[in-house]
Amino acid sequence: MGFPGHGNLHCRHRGRARNGIERRAARPLHVLPIRRPSGGRTQTMKEYAFEVSVDEDALDAFADLSGDHNPLHTNAAYAAGTPYRRRVLHGAYAAGLVSRMAGMHLPGEACLLHDMRLKFVSPMVPPLTLRVEGRVDRQSGDGGQVSVVITGAADGRRYVEARYAFGYHGAGRAAPASGSETRPANTEDATSQVVLISGASGGLGTALSNRLGAVAVPVSRADEVHTASGRARLLERLGDASVRAVVHCGWPAQDNCGLLALPDPAAALETGLVEPLSQGISLASIMVERGGPGATLVLIGSTAASRGRHFWRAPLYSMGKAVVPTLTEVLAMELSAQDMRCLSVRFDALDGGMNAQQSAAARVANMDRSPWGRLMSLDEAADSVNWVLDNPSRFMSGATFDLSGGAAP
Repeated sequence: MGFPGHGNLHCRHRGRARNGIERRAARPLHVLPIRRPSGGRTQTMKEYAFEVSVDEDALDAFADLSGDHNPLHTNAAYAAGTPYRRRVLHGAYAAGLVSRMAGMHLPGEACLLHDMRLKFVSPMVPPLTLRVEGRVDRQSGDGGQVSVVITGAADGRRYVEARYAFGYHGAGRAAPASGSETRPANTEDATSQVVLISGASGGLGTALSNRLGAVAVPVSRADEVHTASGRARLLERLGDASVRAVVHCGWPAQDNCGLLALPDPAAALETGLVEPLSQGISLASIMVERGGPGATLVLIGSTAASRGRHFWRAPLYSMGKAVVPTLTEVLAMELSAQDMRCLSVRFDALDGGMNAQQSAAARVANMDRSPWGRLMSLDEAADSVNWVLDNPSRFMSGATFDLSGGAAP
């Protein structure tokens, strides 16, 4: 019956939903030129909003249009005996509003809907005015994805959260062969794609920046990731560039105090564990906002997360790195909805960076653990990360690559 209580609706269709019961003219958030893709970079609005006033006559009209005459929608006496007290608008009405956003605005005329997902947060009880706000999450020459939120125009109450994927009709693009794994088509110049690197001033971050050259963009964890104003400056600094990948190298220096000796455990956990992990999540959200299909988040792990001869000398560092594989799997699942990836690379002690200050005895001990009799250089580690980035397989997402070289614990 399309009851808009708490729940989800997933529907696929190729046409546009009819909607002839709008009561108020559309009002855009941002009006920018729209054109169909034609070999150059696809142009589209990034955000759009309109409002629709819905009364009980509109509810009856939609019941007739859809054939859904469930008494919760059409019988006032029946509805009075429910927790909603009045007749409830069909959930599918919201699908029509989302279809209108796709077919008329984001992306508009050339739209071909591939997939639509709706989550009904709260029942819609007329009369009310709905505000429908859409935002382009990602877009390429082959299509994109848009998020939509439907709220009450008067009070901001959230009713529906939606997302849809679209392509373009009449574009003459052939579908890729089944089972093939290719890098997504990209109409942008290579110079317009960048790789964000947190901790770019550290050993691995510096080596990776040197390896990637001009496409590397250093990111300050403390400012550009952790604060709203810093994030705004980062996005402004990126300009029109698309984020191809994010590598989260930044991490607090290894601690050297046992957990039971910490004067303020909460503050220590915040600095050594919570902050670097939350920064990884924030970097993922930046990639979602500014990346395209196939964009990849790489989290840097460590063998210090497992027990070994280090005897937990840096417990906060070890605990934080121990969470990286699980965080990788969680973000991989969430990013897959954006056609993006997350994976992690786990290194043993590297020859430089935060290990540059280790004693000669500690260095020899670490070398003795390696079957190669030496430590991996920072340049080798940077090449390994770049190798991961260059592999386009979606099935790498969620994986943790152990590049410890077989070093003993």
